[in-house]
Amino acid sequence: GAIHCFFHTFKNKKNAPALILKTSGATYSVVDRIEIESRIEQIKDLFPNTKLPSIYLLHGDLTNEEMNALYNHPKIKAMISFTKAEGFGRPLLEFSSIGKPIIAPYYSGQTDFLKQEFICELPGQLTPICKSAQNEFLIKNAKWFSVNYKYASQMLNDVIKNYKKWRELAKRQRYFSRSNFTKQQISKVYK
Repeated sequence: GAIHCFFHTFKNKKNAPALILKTSGATYSVVDRIEIESRIEQIKDLFPNTKLPSIYLLHGDLTNEEMNALYNHPKIKAMISFTKAEGFGRPLLEFSSIGKPIIAPYYSGQTDFLKQEFICELPGQLTPICKSAQNEFLIKNAKWFSVNYKYASQMLNDVIKNYKKWRELAKRQRYFSRSNFTKQQISKVYK
């Protein structure tokens, strides 16, 4: 959904941003990487005769230093997450400490550390889990969060157009994260 929304939002645009997709499927194997590349190509095929923005796939495990360098790279302007509420969302917490805009749902685990007023919130609704995704953990009749793609597209454009505003809010989120979620602060909570 995020890839399709990104393509749809920035298709045929001059100076379109690029998307760095940090992901994996079940493993970090070559087969897994090829499967993800194949899925990206399937989505591209939905836009025939269209100039699409670039997507760069980062697949596999990165060290803490590599992730930090990625988050802090000057060409990285924001984090986009269309999380379906899979849990805590550690990458969102890590990125929140950088001071760059976060475009994500305000739902589930990340509400523990993201301040709604400091992020570019993506609304959506709870929808039934796809039958193909059901397993022993994602059970029948369970629901997950589905982003409103039309609104997400508008917000992607808004963050680019009003980057200074979103960057200021992200700095406030950074202060909140660094004040409340350091190793020392969490240790105090546990004590």
